[in-house]
Amino acid sequence: MTAARVTGLRIGVGADGPDLLDGVDLALAPGEVVGVAGETGSGKTTLGLALLGHLAPGLRLRSGRVEVGGQVVAGAGGVLPRVLLGLRGRSIAYVPQDPGGALPPHLRLAETMTEVARAHGVAGSLARCEASLATVGLPPGFATRYPHELSGGQQQRAAIAIAFSLDPDVVVLDEPTTGLDVTTKGRIRDLVATLAGERGTAVVFISHDLPLLFGLAQRLVVMHEGGIVETGTPQELLTGARHPYTRRLLAAWRPAGMPSGSGVDADRHLLTVTGLSARYGDTVVTHDIDLQVSPGECLALVGESGSGKTTTARAIAGLHPSHDGRLQFLGDPLAPEVERRAPAQRRAIQYVFQNPWGSLNPRRRVGGSVAIAARELAGLGRRDALERARRALTDVGLRPDHADAMPQQLSGGQRQRAALARALVSSPDLLVCDEVTSSLDASVQADIVELLRGIQAERRLAMLFITHDLALAGAIAHRVAVLKDGHILEQGPTGQVLGDPSHAYTRELVAAASLG
Repeated sequence: MTAARVTGLRIGVGADGPDLLDGVDLALAPGEVVGVAGETGSGKTTLGLALLGHLAPGLRLRSGRVEVGGQVVAGAGGVLPRVLLGLRGRSIAYVPQDPGGALPPHLRLAETMTEVARAHGVAGSLARCEASLATVGLPPGFATRYPHELSGGQQQRAAIAIAFSLDPDVVVLDEPTTGLDVTTKGRIRDLVATLAGERGTAVVFISHDLPLLFGLAQRLVVMHEGGIVETGTPQELLTGARHPYTRRLLAAWRPAGMPSGSGVDADRHLLTVTGLSARYGDTVVTHDIDLQVSPGECLALVGESGSGKTTTARAIAGLHPSHDGRLQFLGDPLAPEVERRAPAQRRAIQYVFQNPWGSLNPRRRVGGSVAIAARELAGLGRRDALERARRALTDVGLRPDHADAMPQQLSGGQRQRAALARALVSSPDLLVCDEVTSSLDASVQADIVELLRGIQAERRLAMLFITHDLALAGAIAHRVAVLKDGHILEQGPTGQVLGDPSHAYTRELVAAASLG
């Protein structure tokens, strides 16, 4: 018995464009968790969406078929929308990489979950919504919140709760732990394993996080250039991976070692944060935060989802003006709102969002989005700005012709690189990086880390690096500050904080990340 089956699936671009999937075969048994690994652009998400009978604009199903619960959802005639209407949400559910795609911004969580239930003839209630949210670690009060009142990790947990709320036969999770800290990742991993086992739900878990997949999946599928190059149990791949690409992925589990302190001017602070207490309405979410960042230094701000990391970063960048305390840049005060800051200050501090759509206009070509930053912040003319934009794209590992692409034509990892290029094109002094590698696979993540370290060394660029990944913080940061419930519990040199933490909470994080 199979919960879903993919047979000989070929999906390509247009009538005669390249194949994105080339002859993929996959069968899912009830209760089985199948991990799908591979680099950005390998076809993971295309396969996941195909299980729902969905093809991105411009793609065509060239051959093969997809069955869910014994029903054909895609085949020789393309996708079958009438069948899908009854299946999606009830028989098969999807959790996107960006939780914003699953949570309507104008609806409270309870309203969203009730609408999903009623669409399939199931009575919705506040109690039912709260019970579903509780399974992913969100307390009852969250049912009446809007998505913008949740952190990125909390949004992702809510999206997972919605996907599992109707006990579907198959759930496709596309990078569901992106942006989550190590303890929340563990909670999601355990939740998915429990739901799959107790309810007989087949799970397709798409991720570039190999350690997570090895701790969750009964079977792993490795994708490369649109095909499945290897499959097997975690133990089989760990002890006897046959394909060179699989062996490269396994070798890229962790980025390169911790940086030295060279290049850091410890006696002169670029950024000084004193007594920062940020608010959402009447609720204070960070409490008396004190931070300093020196030229050429990388300070990592780590902590669980909802700890206040992003709020702190946005306040520093002038994107969250509802705060008390003092912000200074090279000794000069920084206005709470970015619009009120001096042009030189706006150029000097650049923000790279966790979601690259925060930096890229979906209606403008990538080069145009990058060039606008060069024109407005660096004062370049139109032609020079576009030329610098192409160089910036090349600097982050993209091709110059990617400047002519629309953002939706790029993979998630490529979009994040483009967002990084947009931030770097004005030659800033401080780069605020908010989970910038969380959507990238392990090997590309390592490349981005090396890129950022190289830029730091060459330009003496300072970074405030927001991350839940302690291994990543250890690879790139000179100093680490640990945040919990809006309070900094400890901060200091990376080797000291991660190697010999003084606070019990930091020791828990280190143990959960297997760094100790």
